[in-house]
Amino acid sequence: MQIYTNNKKIQLFLKRTESQELLNYFEKLQEPVILREIRKKFPYHKHLDKDIDFLIDNGIITRQDRRYYFSLPVIKDYPTTEIVEKVIQEADEKYSIDELLVWLGEILRVDEFSDILAIDFIFPTFNRLENDNFQLVTINRAGKLPETLANYFVNIDQPKLFPNLAPLIGDVNQEFFSNQLDLIFDRVMASKPPRRDSIFVDSLLTTQMITSDPEWQLVIPFYTKSISYDFDRELDSRTRFFFVRQLAERLLADRESFTYLIKKKA
Repeated sequence: MQIYTNNKKIQLFLKRTESQELLNYFEKLQEPVILREIRKKFPYHKHLDKDIDFLIDNGIITRQDRRYYFSLPVIKDYPTTEIVEKVIQEADEKYSIDELLVWLGEILRVDEFSDILAIDFIFPTFNRLENDNFQLVTINRAGKLPETLANYFVNIDQPKLFPNLAPLIGDVNQEFFSNQLDLIFDRVMASKPPRRDSIFVDSLLTTQMITSDPEWQLVIPFYTKSISYDFDRELDSRTRFFFVRQLAERLLADRESFTYLIKKKA
């Protein structure tokens, strides 16, 4: 089970191992428990009472009659299968799979969702690296996290996940790094070599976003804007949240990820 939320405080709380252990305990409970039972289960959990109060304040667990229980309904599967199937049928002859993935990637930028969800399956993820001139986006299949620059910078605190990029890039300033990429992209898209060798060039070559053979060129798809898809369905924020992710999973199929570049100033 995973808790999904846009609340930054809850996100930080969930990153702690002991927080995950506490949530897993509550989610598996068959009956509500008293505080004494929880303390007995977690004798070495620091700030246990404070953490329980935090979960109660955010509606994740409930305290009633001095007993505690997990209060979020656990969602077992996507509730949007029917609409996803219809969109795939309608769009199949009009747009390529890559175009639809870019469309989804740009939809997600305005995807505001305030609810807290407990979900018993894994989502695809959308990660991006950007500055004022471009955005580099990777859409990952559920449970996958290939070594792309967007994935790396979103997860820079987990270098072990990126054995090639972490030693090369380290904890370089993201703004400085993206500005350097901007200069390289401009030259490569003009079929010109980068001005000099650097970790920035090496990172693009390592992640197969550019190539020097037989000439310098961009390998990943490049767009100046996403497709204009006449999507006429009214979706509430919750439905849209699941729809975007389920459609991404269907479109990725066997691919672990899809990375594209959008230039904001063409």
